[in-house]
Amino acid sequence: MAVYEYRCATCEKITTLWCAIAERPASVPCEHCGKTAHRIVSGGAVRLSSASKVARLDPKYEKRVDQAIRNTPLADPDRLLRRMKPFSKDPSK
Repeated sequence: MAVYEYRCATCEKITTLWCAIAERPASVPCEHCGKTAHRIVSGGAVRLSSASKVARLDPKYEKRVDQAIRNTPLADPDRLLRRMKPFSKDPSK
């Protein structure tokens, strides 16, 4: 299903229609005034995964993060992992 938007020539309000690409009409009746509304080009939205967002980051960002971690030891996300001790195999402890 795709989202199509139609603008009324009379009242200038936008009507939204969900339909299959093969079924999209060239014009629809306006939801507000009932006159003919014609299809307009509207902005689309894309949902990105976290991996694709990271891949699109500027390479300078990683250098800045590394520099911040070097300058501020408390900013290092691995500092707590380094302090952890392995679990004891003895269940009584």
